[in-house]
Amino acid sequence: MSAAQAPDGRGEHAIDLGRADLPSTPPDPPPSRRAPRLPNAPLAYAAVLIALAAAVVAVAKWDPLHRTLAETTVTSFLEAVRAGDVDLALSFTEDPDLTGDFLVREALDPRWSVVTVAQVEYKESKGAPGRFVAQVYAEIQAYEGTRLGHRYQVGIEDGRARIENGFFRSAAYPAFGRIDVNRVSVPVDPELGTTTVTLLPGLYIFYPDLPSTMEFTEPATALALGNQFKLLGAERSDVWFPVPWPRLSEEGEALVDAAMRDYYDACAADPAIERCPFDFPEDPERELAFAPGASWQVESYPDIDAGEVWYEQERGFELATSTYGEARARVVVTEGGRERETTVSCLFWADGLYAMLDFEGGATIGPGPIPTQESCRTLAEVS
Repeated sequence: MSAAQAPDGRGEHAIDLGRADLPSTPPDPPPSRRAPRLPNAPLAYAAVLIALAAAVVAVAKWDPLHRTLAETTVTSFLEAVRAGDVDLALSFTEDPDLTGDFLVREALDPRWSVVTVAQVEYKESKGAPGRFVAQVYAEIQAYEGTRLGHRYQVGIEDGRARIENGFFRSAAYPAFGRIDVNRVSVPVDPELGTTTVTLLPGLYIFYPDLPSTMEFTEPATALALGNQFKLLGAERSDVWFPVPWPRLSEEGEALVDAAMRDYYDACAADPAIERCPFDFPEDPERELAFAPGASWQVESYPDIDAGEVWYEQERGFELATSTYGEARARVVVTEGGRERETTVSCLFWADGLYAMLDFEGGATIGPGPIPTQESCRTLAEVS
């Protein structure tokens, strides 16, 4: 913006607001704070050292070779067991000379893997200067995915580490007169009906040669680790040795039914056999005797249910009668000094009998500890 010019040019002036605040020459820039320049070689060397240090930290976080002494001990123990080297495995424990029926290579199944080994606690033992105790969490996995974890306690003294709880140890009450684990068989004390089982970590199959006449109500394969035990597919572990108990399969039920028929056929042919139910009951008013050439004829056998009955050690499956059986015979009745011939019906039950199944696929019927009926439960004339 400017004022009007006089015709003669006097009083002329101009103001440029755009340049009014600018200095005539620009000031010098403020001094810079840049770091002093280093020669190229030392700078590169320092960068390499920094990179190497970072790499060492990263490697220490994931490299499995960087383990504590306790972790190395537990890992070596588990790997030795899985490889079947029992002596080497025991050398990592506080009891390297331990013996047991199942502490042998033949009892080990390698179909499992080590998932995790990690030290979770480390402290000095109270009252024992220079001795330390580490807690090492380990987890193993069976071939089908079941996992089992346990905390091992590792004692460390004078640079040596020993696992202090390396075994599964429990009393076992098996169904049969022996325990079969991974095809290693151990007899059970017949008086106590029990035995103590000590197992190394790993996979164990109970009675792998169980005949097809029997089956288990639960899985018969499990993982053992430390003092824990877990059936395959189960959600929880246990500290007790869960020996599976058998029941009859459909094949076994048919076998037991056939054995029961043979048992009663033998009794019908010779009622004097111990505990046969075909003797005539005592009757003070009359006497009975077989008619000449007569014998018992089994008309129907009892219907039994043994499949869901508890298996008793050394006895087998107790028979439970759902429908009684019947046998008939021609007899001579002496009553009031007079004789007559008639046919009688004898009803009998199978209660008190046991079906013992063997591992060769056979079955036998025999009496149990409770006395069974040795005469007809009811006897009646039939037309």
